[in-house]
Order: sequence, then structure tokens, then C-alpha cells
Amino acid sequence: MIAYAKTQIRIFQGSTLLMNALYLMLSTLIVAALGFVFWVIVTRTYNTAEVGLATTLLSVSGLLSLLGLAGFDTTFVRFLPGSNQKNEYINSGFILVAGASAVLAVCVGLSLPVISPNLSVLNTPGAFMSFVCFTVVAALNILTNAVFLAFKQAKYILVINASFSVFKVILPLLALGGGTVAIFSLAGSAQLLGLVLSIVWMRRKFGYRFSPQLHVDALRVVRKFSLAVYASSILNLLPPTLLPLIIVHQIGPSDAAYYYMAFTIAGVLYTIAYASMQSVFVEGSHDEAAIRAHVTKAIKLIAILLIPAALLTAAASSLLLTAFGQEYAQSAATLLRLFALSALPVAVYSALGAIFKVTKNLRGVVVMNLLYATVILGLSQLLVPRYGLIAVGWAWIIGNVVAASGGTFFLLNTRSLLRPFQKSKRGRKHPSKSLSKVIFSDQSWRKYSQWVVTNSKQER
Repeated sequence: MIAYAKTQIRIFQGSTLLMNALYLMLSTLIVAALGFVFWVIVTRTYNTAEVGLATTLLSVSGLLSLLGLAGFDTTFVRFLPGSNQKNEYINSGFILVAGASAVLAVCVGLSLPVISPNLSVLNTPGAFMSFVCFTVVAALNILTNAVFLAFKQAKYILVINASFSVFKVILPLLALGGGTVAIFSLAGSAQLLGLVLSIVWMRRKFGYRFSPQLHVDALRVVRKFSLAVYASSILNLLPPTLLPLIIVHQIGPSDAAYYYMAFTIAGVLYTIAYASMQSVFVEGSHDEAAIRAHVTKAIKLIAILLIPAALLTAAASSLLLTAFGQEYAQSAATLLRLFALSALPVAVYSALGAIFKVTKNLRGVVVMNLLYATVILGLSQLLVPRYGLIAVGWAWIIGNVVAASGGTFFLLNTRSLLRPFQKSKRGRKHPSKSLSKVIFSDQSWRKYSQWVVTNSKQER
């Protein structure tokens, strides 16, 4: 038994896929746990309306920072490992992302008070500048994480995220008061520290040097891929970032605060699937031929961790939300249960997205995300005025199920996507109906385990 356990630990340590997935999970867990503490302090210091407006600003800023990425975070992971112009590629991405996110933040920052009078706080110069600057910082922070992933060094993401999360908890203890803009600025300041640490670490570990020069040649080869990824990213990010605006407009700022806290907790749960499949994407970008083994390992990891975590979250939803205050537990417990029950559809959706991106067949991921965004936002807009906050939870479940079903249908009907999963011992292809058998094959798992142990010994 002890020998078996040691073998399994050696397999785990010898697999960069599992280790990077673990680092990403731990990183998100630490960020979420310390973020939880941050919001406990904030919700007990500021009134619910101020918290609701601040979380709405953070959601909009987060959406703009992700839109400003223009798909560069995904293209960095997919193409940076094989690039001969790494520094030029990174610098060009930084310049374009900073410019795009700044333009978006300025345009939206000027229009938000007109669209929603509740957000008139942005009319002051200080609040407006904070909104623009921290949106750019958030975008660049995501891009630096993509650089670490491209080099299969997720451990640095863990260290950096843990550092700025500790700083984030300390800030509200030192600077209380100030209302909505203060809450937003506290969260943004922590992001700024994370960006500084990331750039310092990139310089030390990868020899990165910043240059203000834009290298068009380094970007031309990934233009088509970046545009497709950008479209799918926009669709993917619309629901979680626009839902607070729908809630604020339809039922009020307090309900936006309840939604945000429930979704924050659920986000930790979803990290198991997101981190595992992001690690599949990283490994597949380095070795596309081994995608079957990577997906198999990720599915088993998700099954072991996600199902118990989802059941535990659903059972303890009221207790988890009580930390923010009794009103949060009363108003958002059912919503959190629905978010927890949607964990498996979210995992399937994430797995399909990773496969599509590794194989560079992005039509499927665009179609899948289109279904996802349309169903969730459409149902929420239609049902929230009538049924309240609970409608968001049902829209989220239905949207993820529809998206996963659409992606599965596309996968099973696209031969080029099935090739990595269809090779038999004789080199012939299995019919598409055998896909699930191939993925879940214990024999393929044992062979991959033996290969990892052998290679880890050779490396030593």
C-alpha cells in the first residue's frame, strides 16, 4: 500500500499537467479565501448598496480588461512556447492590450453614468481615473499569468497571487471609509502589486526586457487564431460580467451584492475544472499528439475533486454566506446551490473548450460560447423581473447545459477534432461512437503513468 502511494505521488510530481493544475487550483483557492476575508471586512464596514455598486464596477472593469486582452492570453499559451521572438511577442502583446483596455475603459467609464444613474460615482475625476487605470492593470495581470503558463511555470502564479491577496486583506483594515470608489480602489491596488511582482519575476526567471516597440511580424502569424479566440472570449465573459448590470437595473444594487458573493464562492468550485483544463491546454500546446492522455488525466482529477466539492458547497451554502451577513445567507443561499449543481456542465464546457483550442478548430468554441452567452443572458433578462435573483441560477444551469451539448455535438461531427482520440493499436481509426471509451480507458491511463515514471527517472 505504501509502495503504491509512493508510486502515485511520483507520478503526480512527474506530471507537469497535474502539478500546474494543482498550482492553479491552489492559487485560485488562496485568492478566493483571502478575497472572502476581504469581502467579509468590506460587507461589515460598508452598507449593502455601496458594496453592490462596487462589485458592479469591478465586474464591468473585469469585463473590459478581458475584452482588452484581444485573445492574447490564449495565443501566448498556444504559440509562445514555439516562438523564436519571445520578447518581441510579449512586448507587442503588452502594448496592444494596454492600449485597447485603456480605450475601452475610457469609453465605458464616460457612458456608464448615462446608462445607469446609480453609477454616477464615475462622474468625479478621481473615480474615473481609478476605473481606467485599474482596468488596464487587471488586463496586464492576466497577460503575465499567460506568460507563466506558456513556460509551464504556474508555481509563480501561485506565489504572486498569494502575495497580492495578503496585501488585499490588509488594505481595508488601513483605509476604512470612502464608499463605492474606495472599495473599488482597494481591490485595484492589490492588482497593481500583483502586476509589479509579475514583471519582476519575468525579468529574473525568463530574461524578459520591456521595449516600447511594436513588432508586427511577431503578431502576423497568430492573427487569425487571436481573432477567433477573442470572439469566443467575449462571448464567454459576457454572462458573469453583465449579470450584475442586469440585476442592478431590474431589481437593485443589494441583489447585485448577493449575486456577486454567491458567484464568488461558486467560482472557487469551478476552479477545479478551469485549472485542470487550462493545464490540458498548456500541455497540448507543447505536444498536441498527447491530447488524449492529457484529457484523460484531467477528467479523472476533476471527477475525484469536483463532485464532492459541489455537494459540500450545495449543502453548506447558507453557512458559507453567513460570513458576509445574515441577509446574504437569506437572499443568496438558493442561488449558490444552483451554481454548485451546475459544476459538472461547467466542467464539460471547459473540457470541450480546451480540446477546440489545442486542435486550433475554433469554430466549435465560438458556437459553444454563443449558445452559452445567448441562453444565460436572454433567460436572465426575461425572467429576473418576474422571479427575482433565483432566475439567474436557473439561467446559468440551462446555459451551461445547452453550451456543453452544442459543443459535444460539434465535436462528434468534426472528424479532424476526433483524430487524436481515435487511434487504435494498428493505427486505424475507431468510429466516433468509441470516443468516450478511449478517453476513459484504464489501459491508456496505466501506459501514461508508466511513461511519466520512466521519464521522471531519466530526468533525474
